[in-house]
Amino acid sequence: MLDTKSDSKLIDMSASSLNTLVPITQATVLLAGTARDVAAHIGSEMSHLIAATKQFKQVFVLVVESDSSDNTVSVLEDLKKSIPNFDYLALGKLSEHISSRTERLAHCRNQVIEAVRNNPLYAAVDYVMLADLDGLNSELTASAITNCWSGATPWDVVTANQLDFYYDVYALRHRDWSPSDCLSQQIRLEPVLGHDASINLSVWAKQVKLPPERGYIEVESAFGGFAIYKRSAFLAGTYIGRMIDDGQEKDVCEHVAMHAAIRKAGYRIFINCALINCKRPADPNQKQKQSGLMMSGIRSLGIILFGKKRFKKYLDLLAP
Repeated sequence: MLDTKSDSKLIDMSASSLNTLVPITQATVLLAGTARDVAAHIGSEMSHLIAATKQFKQVFVLVVESDSSDNTVSVLEDLKKSIPNFDYLALGKLSEHISSRTERLAHCRNQVIEAVRNNPLYAAVDYVMLADLDGLNSELTASAITNCWSGATPWDVVTANQLDFYYDVYALRHRDWSPSDCLSQQIRLEPVLGHDASINLSVWAKQVKLPPERGYIEVESAFGGFAIYKRSAFLAGTYIGRMIDDGQEKDVCEHVAMHAAIRKAGYRIFINCALINCKRPADPNQKQKQSGLMMSGIRSLGIILFGKKRFKKYLDLLAP
């Protein structure tokens, strides 16, 4: 069981210097996300997310699109005409000159940073809400977001939790719970323990259930499909999708470098266990039949880590 006593002490020590949150009814937010091949559901996704942010004074929306093979761009253009303060950036075929998917994600997310920093339209934005736009925020509600303003926890970044179990250990960094890259750990353990045991130790064992009443857990990095950043904290970092890890350059979760820079600047990051955005990404026991043990292992690990909805966009990361 995860022990959060040390995290609670950190929170208690800082509670007297209550963080300076702009009251939710007076705050302006930018709701942002990346998109690829989302034409079929982006309209309903936007309606749900905008409804969950109705309590704010003003909401801007920015979608950064790339590499779509469907009519995502035309759908985004229609949404721009129908949703107030909605805009999008269509970056074209990034895959033609950025081969790494995590580097492409980092590039797209960095466009949001640049927009917040340089676009006069977002000069008054107090908070940036970063959301995955692939159905992972289906349970997000206005009350769950409002909960982040209801206590004394001194957060600068607050991230989401899932109802059944916390799944996003790829983006997670916590000194005791998940101190390193789970994929790297699994690769190192597999020759020693075998495929199933290595996944169990590096992934499954970390995907613990966090009841909403557990409160806030301070982390070095987390995401879970949805996060709220104070403006100054968001502008303190940069997304990086490829780094030197274990002595070699490889794809890494783009959130980790971003959050390391944010923490280095003195800001604090928490999981709010009451900020529920979905039940679970997918049933981790559902595995599609594949020819060959290697592909079966890769696919099962991907579904466990990201859920079926997210796995496709990480397949090239997990494949040899």
